Amino acid sequence: MNVLYASIPAWGHTYPVLPGLAELRRRGHRVRVLASTSFAREIARCAEPVGYDSPMDTPDHPADLADMGRVLPLLLAEARAAFAALTGVERPSVVVADVLSMAGWLLAEATGLPLVRVWPVFASNSEFSLHTDYASRTDDAVSTAAFLAAVTDFLADVGLPSVSPERFFDNEADHNIALYPRELQPHGDSFDERFTFVRPCIRPPEGSAELAWLRGDGPLAAVTLGTVFTGNTAFFRTCVAGVDKLGWRAAVAVGPTLSTSDLGPVSARVVLRRRLPMIDTLRHASVLVSHGGLTSTVEALAHGVPVVVAPQIGEQCAVADQVEALGVGVRLREPFTPAVVAEQLRAVAADPLLATRVAELRSRLTGGRPGTEFADAVEHAVT
Repeated sequence: MNVLYASIPAWGHTYPVLPGLAELRRRGHRVRVLASTSFAREIARCAEPVGYDSPMDTPDHPADLADMGRVLPLLLAEARAAFAALTGVERPSVVVADVLSMAGWLLAEATGLPLVRVWPVFASNSEFSLHTDYASRTDDAVSTAAFLAAVTDFLADVGLPSVSPERFFDNEADHNIALYPRELQPHGDSFDERFTFVRPCIRPPEGSAELAWLRGDGPLAAVTLGTVFTGNTAFFRTCVAGVDKLGWRAAVAVGPTLSTSDLGPVSARVVLRRRLPMIDTLRHASVLVSHGGLTSTVEALAHGVPVVVAPQIGEQCAVADQVEALGVGVRLREPFTPAVVAEQLRAVAADPLLATRVAELRSRLTGGRPGTEFADAVEHAVT
């Protein structure tokens, strides 16, 4: 096959598919991947990058990606840039597109090519939707109308005036790959044969320079807010203080918007970095404290690490609810103090029943070569 993969420039939407794309190439398929500047080097390790200038791949993008009134125009600008890049490459035999890649499904619409939609976030159907069940949409009637008018202009510009602009909100596809097992999906039993739930494509260890410290003595808490909603200084200070109360070590990823100096002086038991080698870290962690991004949560559970989740937006609340329903972690409810953080960490790390549940889930998240089930699903979609 000649596979063309389209996503948006966000690590939580890129990392989960890289081993799957590498597996497709290992099987002899040609694999090309839309790649903006910050992502091209990582993508080039497993596929052919299709370079383009992305309006999302810039420090000037809106910091609050939960504000849909600001995000929708950004996504449309991204769709314009990505669609221009995708239409400039040799015709593929299948388009595989992240659920937020409007350009990917639009290319399939324009060409009649098979489309496989990929879900690194919880999938939606008639029984479950992050937008309705967790109020993850914040746009109002005025911003939505303006967006749809702009989409109408875009569709006319690219020669597709018959495509309804409302379809930019439509997630229906004949072939869908969810990058996690069905049991993690809310209302998982309601998803039909169009949805394939696969073992996650877990990245290999980084072999980073941090390994010697990560292997040190004593329990280790990994702390992160991902790569988008990172400017919460109080969260990091509270978590570091809570870990300190226990005498544990902490590896903290403060993200791109904060400086490590913003957290003040810390003890020798704490390492502060803008980005952590997350797989190396999880291989030595006792607990992950995070925002509840689905990618980081799945990576933690795949390494047998329970999670303590402090969600900030709707989809992360959904992850927190599933974590608690499965009994593989707990939710930190605002407002929380260092003492609360310490107690939750202590309880999670010492619970033998929780450890058993995490181990059982880990066995279902891992096994075989990473990306195998993803590659199988892509091949099956076009046979």
